[in-house]
Amino acid sequence: MIKVMAIVALMAVAQILPSCGGQSSPAGGSGVSSQAEIIGWVDEKRSRIWEQTPYMVVINAQEYGVPYEFWMAVGVGDLVKFQGGKWTIVRKART
Repeated sequence: MIKVMAIVALMAVAQILPSCGGQSSPAGGSGVSSQAEIIGWVDEKRSRIWEQTPYMVVINAQEYGVPYEFWMAVGVGDLVKFQGGKWTIVRKART
């Protein structure tokens, strides 16, 4: 019983502490460090008029600003990668 409570307490503390990932901001690609690497499936495509980077993709529930050309080429379900300051499509979704 004590072990279970300790695990639950540690999980709660882990949710509070910030992660050690790349310095990405939800608002856009300008906040993503060029040294950060992001790999994941596109869950959604969004655009917002009032944002500094208006074209966004959602990967693992995190918004990332992307260039317009990439935003037009990528689709929901595509596997994408951000590495060295450049977004690429690794694999297109099966339609």
